Amino acid sequence: MLKRQATANAMFDFMSLCGQATSKAEVLDGLEAAAKAFGMDCYAIAGIPLPNERLDPYMMLNAWPDEWFERYVRENYVHIDPVIHRTRMSDEAFVWSEALRDVPLSRASRRVMDEATNFGMMDGYSVPLHSVGGFQAIVTFGARKVDLSDEQRGALQMVAIFAHNRLRAFLMEPDLSRMAAALKVTPREREVILWCAAGKTNWEIGQILGISEKTVQHEVASACRRLNSVNRAQLIAEAIRIGIIR
Repeated sequence: MLKRQATANAMFDFMSLCGQATSKAEVLDGLEAAAKAFGMDCYAIAGIPLPNERLDPYMMLNAWPDEWFERYVRENYVHIDPVIHRTRMSDEAFVWSEALRDVPLSRASRRVMDEATNFGMMDGYSVPLHSVGGFQAIVTFGARKVDLSDEQRGALQMVAIFAHNRLRAFLMEPDLSRMAAALKVTPREREVILWCAAGKTNWEIGQILGISEKTVQHEVASACRRLNSVNRAQLIAEAIRIGIIR
């Protein structure tokens, strides 16, 4: 447990580092030190996808156990995770065990929480972040045990907010050439990118939009050229980064 001064020091040290950071890696290193100071073992920062979207394009920083992250993304757990559901509904930071104590969970939601314990995430502390424009994000910490005073919770929440804001600043640094390219993306290309982000195949997108699979391939290739992307994953991430889709 951190004493009061140590709590303040951990928070202000991270805030100072964040303000001086020149790369995502520096934020990662600072957040790792801060997380450990508060007794947290792992953490992640991500935007929250819409119901028809996948999580991976929204990941901003990931320090979860590799196997757990791969399973979480592969199984699309983000849409059945009760922690994410709570984050969508509230802007108050919370300890998982406290927030979910009296919440009836579906079998699928319970499975997510049970499987997380296999990777040392018996409990956690999550900070929801909601923007005026409707964008939702989460900074989430996992641990075998969460034992935080009210002061420590407030300090860790500030750490989370600073980390997220600094990462967003890096991701949204002006890039006039790409922004100009974004303006050239056609409505049809944007529509195709949106369905790509939802995990649909070219054939499925064609069926949804009433166009041929070959036309879908052409639209994807055209959008990739405009956004200087070499594959679908990069195309989706870039489209999200510059605001073509969210």
